[in-house]
Amino acid sequence: MLPAQSAARYHLTGYVGAELPEVLALTDVVLFRSGARTIAELTAFGKAAGFVPLATSTGDEQVDRAEHLATDDAAVTPVGEATAERLWASVATLLTDPQQRTAMAERARAYGRPDASGHLVDVALSAAGPRPFPLNHPAEQMKMAAR
Repeated sequence: MLPAQSAARYHLTGYVGAELPEVLALTDVVLFRSGARTIAELTAFGKAAGFVPLATSTGDEQVDRAEHLATDDAAVTPVGEATAERLWASVATLLTDPQQRTAMAERARAYGRPDASGHLVDVALSAAGPRPFPLNHPAEQMKMAAR
C-alpha cells in the first residue's frame, strides 16, 4: 500500500457523470475499462491510465486495445485475470513515480485525436462528393456550423 502521506493525495470515486471532463482535468492517474470511447477520451486528454479489460467483451477487443497501449508504455493493464493483486502491481509505480506518470501521459497523448469529430465530418463531406449548394447557401452554412 501507499504511505499515508501519498495515499491522502488520491481520491477513489465511483461513477462520474457529466462532470467527467472536469474530473479528468484534475487527475494524475485514472483506472478504467478499456472501451473504445474511454481510450479515445483518455488519450485525447493525455492521461496516465490503467485499463481493466472487460472479461466478457466479444472478441477480446478491450484486451487488444489495452495491450496495444501497454506495449508502447502509453498505459498499464494487468496481465492475465484482473485480480486485485495484479491490478495493484500494474498501477503501483504510477502512483509513486511522477516521472513515469508524465512519460506515460505524453505517450498516451501521442495516440489521442482530440480533433476526431472534425476529421470525421471532413471525411463524410469528402465522401459525399461535390457540394450541391454554394458555400453561402443556408444548408451549406448549417453544415459548417456543425463542425
